[in-house]
Amino acid sequence: MYYLGIDGGGSKTTVSLVDDRGKLIACHHGGPSNPVSVAFKKIEKTIDDLFGQLKQNHPEPFSQIKSVCAGIAGTENNHSKDELRLLLKSKFPKGTTVQLCHDALTALYSGTNGEPGIVNIAGTGSITFGVTADKNVVRSGGWGYLLDHTGSGFGIGRLALQKVFEAYDGFIQPTMLTDFVLKRFGISSPPELISVIYGTSESRSRIASVCEDVFAAARSNDQEAVDIVKQAADEIAKSISHIIHNHFKELDQTNVVLTGSVFKSSDLLLPLLQKNLPDDVKLILPKSPPVVGSVIESYQTMHGTCPEDFVKNLHESFARGD
Repeated sequence: MYYLGIDGGGSKTTVSLVDDRGKLIACHHGGPSNPVSVAFKKIEKTIDDLFGQLKQNHPEPFSQIKSVCAGIAGTENNHSKDELRLLLKSKFPKGTTVQLCHDALTALYSGTNGEPGIVNIAGTGSITFGVTADKNVVRSGGWGYLLDHTGSGFGIGRLALQKVFEAYDGFIQPTMLTDFVLKRFGISSPPELISVIYGTSESRSRIASVCEDVFAAARSNDQEAVDIVKQAADEIAKSISHIIHNHFKELDQTNVVLTGSVFKSSDLLLPLLQKNLPDDVKLILPKSPPVVGSVIESYQTMHGTCPEDFVKNLHESFARGD
């Protein structure tokens, strides 16, 4: 018996085939699969290409897949959700269990191994997502990069650019952020940022990339950067605390998984979060990718809680890159 996990986003999709002991048989990466940002035909091609690789390289295990879990971004409240589920089901025999779920669920399970808890995903955008002991799904944020709080790459980058222009206009003291940002985009003065940011389809990712400069400047004790990092940590902690208070306050310990590009700077963020969160919170930085959470949910859909040996072998297989 084999299990298939799928982790899909706006730029990359990963599929992982695992046996009933938790050993990784194959892992392949392909194109995008987020229905909000990608046409359905392109998603179908991504799925066909990835499944084609699995069939070609591992025909026998692929034919024995009994459970599939796809954690795909952008499927919540999207009209393509049913169409995407039918597409996945069409690729397997009738008796195969196929589940399509929120990608935040699989990100959570990559850190809690299928146990209840909360995940904060802070990439370009942000969301705080939880699964309670009775499997209720709860959330805070995740409303898109333009509407979410500052605890995201875009939010942090936007605040930094505002500070660069405030310093240029003389409203605040000079900040190291200016030199970092100008160097990033290969320009000589802040006014040149206008053409770099506006009028391009890459404005969102360009603004989010400035997040790295904020953490670099904060490590050099630039006050404006330090304040932005503190504000981001406050917003993340506020979102997590809100879900804990409303849905997890009866637990002795709440597992909180932190994932996304913002947490590459966990050395700065974790002390601030621990200061602003309840003492009974356990912060987890997953060592395995989100597709591991998809595999775990794929197993749990059929059998319930994953055995410890299965989880141990699964993480070790991904760590070795089997």
